[in-house]
Amino acid sequence: MADFKQSDPSILYGPQLVGAKVRELLKGKYQVIPKTREHIKVDGERCVGMACQLCYITCPTGSFEMEEGKAVWKYGMQLCGECGTCRYVCPVGAIDWSYPEAGTGIVLKYS
Repeated sequence: MADFKQSDPSILYGPQLVGAKVRELLKGKYQVIPKTREHIKVDGERCVGMACQLCYITCPTGSFEMEEGKAVWKYGMQLCGECGTCRYVCPVGAIDWSYPEAGTGIVLKYS
């Protein structure tokens, strides 16, 4: 197996692969099984927003947006892959993450 060498970290973490761009890349490649409740909430009081942006930058589905200087879980009911990355990367614990309902969420299409 070849070693993975990342020559340009902006490929993964630059503005070209966050938010709207990620959602555009995923368009038509998933099916949504509707959720009836939000399983992620951002505590706006604790969120340091523009000083951090880690949830926005690292979310593999682009479920977050930055609004008024704070992170907002805006597209999660339609896109969230329930990976928990946002919860783990938040340095101030502003992400309240709980398990979603069984049988709901996105189903990715790999064809």
